[in-house]
Amino acid sequence: MMQYLIYVIAFLWIGRIFINIFSYIHLWFVKEYRPDRMMIHLKNTRQGRWIYFPQMKLPPMTPKTIVLFLFLLATEIFLFFVLPFPLLIKIFLLDLLLFPISFFYVFVLRLPTQAYHLYQIQKAKKMLRLHKWNSVIGITGSFGKTSTKEFLSTILSSRYRVLKTEASKNSAIGISEVVLHNLTKNDQMFVVEMGAYGPGEIQEMTTLVQPNIGIITAINAQHQDLFGTIENTMRAKYELLAGLAGNRIAIVNADNTYAHEMGNRASKEGCNVWFVTVDKKTHPEAMFWIDAIKTTPDYLIFTIHNKKESHEITAHIRGEHFVINCGLAIAAAVAAGMSFRDAVTGANTIRPFERVMQPFIGKNGETVINDTFNNNPDAAIAALKYLTIYKGKKILVFQPMIELGKYTSESHERVGEKAAEICDEIILTNTNFSDAFIRGVHKYHPEKIVHIFSALQAATFIRQKVREGDAVLCKGKEAEHVWKLLVHS
Repeated sequence: MMQYLIYVIAFLWIGRIFINIFSYIHLWFVKEYRPDRMMIHLKNTRQGRWIYFPQMKLPPMTPKTIVLFLFLLATEIFLFFVLPFPLLIKIFLLDLLLFPISFFYVFVLRLPTQAYHLYQIQKAKKMLRLHKWNSVIGITGSFGKTSTKEFLSTILSSRYRVLKTEASKNSAIGISEVVLHNLTKNDQMFVVEMGAYGPGEIQEMTTLVQPNIGIITAINAQHQDLFGTIENTMRAKYELLAGLAGNRIAIVNADNTYAHEMGNRASKEGCNVWFVTVDKKTHPEAMFWIDAIKTTPDYLIFTIHNKKESHEITAHIRGEHFVINCGLAIAAAVAAGMSFRDAVTGANTIRPFERVMQPFIGKNGETVINDTFNNNPDAAIAALKYLTIYKGKKILVFQPMIELGKYTSESHERVGEKAAEICDEIILTNTNFSDAFIRGVHKYHPEKIVHIFSALQAATFIRQKVREGDAVLCKGKEAEHVWKLLVHS
């Protein structure tokens, strides 16, 4: 009987190990196979501290995930047969060693991966050197890169053939894959999103694509666990402006203090800097400025000015925080050769893109806003401000933020304070940095309760609270699970 029980336990335990192989590979995929990002996850999050009990998730099927799966499975099977211990102790060791072994194989695979990436980047570079572009526009910043890229691509597409980077493929290899797979001889404009986790990465991308126009969206505390300081972030992002070729036009958000400082530096170093602002009184040097901003549940209406010319724009996007991104995109389109009037006409065709302030109708008639593409302090506060246009009950489902370094507590307190001011109910998707968030909530609203729920608990709780006219904001990747339950189940 005891032997039978041991076999049952062993069978179930082996099943757990098999599932964890997939879960660990998914986690490595999310962390872009970067040991530095994984170490931050292990250090700063509850999920990292409980790494031996990962959330079950399947990774996408890619050559790297398949190779990593085969290596981990083969190693676990090999150790099962060679470890000289009783069955349950042997399985316990296999479980204990699985994550460290995954760490080892990620390191082992880095060398062939980097060699393959270098080969692909060199192939893409040759194709780019042979291609005649009207303009190549690089976009970087701590946040707002993807929305600005999408807005600019929409505007330019009204007149030109446009190649753009896909989703968040904003590394040198991501850009290269887009070039290798999508570049055609008829493409005239290349819109390139550039992300970075450290110095030198954007410089590599500018060397690859040789942009003549660069956009700086904004700088904040995003990824401070990797950059260390805001000044390091600025230096890394400035590599775009330093690497501009040709007419070297820099389009800069004047309303962000750090971006404005970068624009002033670029001007001194010979760039033609075009500032964009929503506060012309504070920034009279701005070439493009925006006012008369109105928000509705479905539209963003504003007037943009350039010299003595002014145009009203009605864009089918949600949230006043996208105004500056639209302005940057219009300015970049003008820099790339469009007339101001044509750029504005193109801006009127802008539409929302997936998982960015996308509204859906829930089962009880409530509006459920999917804003799960990413999460950072400024974007969270801006999305919360958008909620104020709804007259009914307002609920926030929020995934706490990571990789903010020394700004972590301050950022969560700030978002918590704004959430308490606007929302009737507040739900966190995990306990990471919840103490700081709750401190912010209770700063002026000590009566507010902050719930920490699983996705199923959150969806059940919300359905009991909402009706037509209410709004639910799902912010951060984990909040998407709640959105799916509210909208699709």
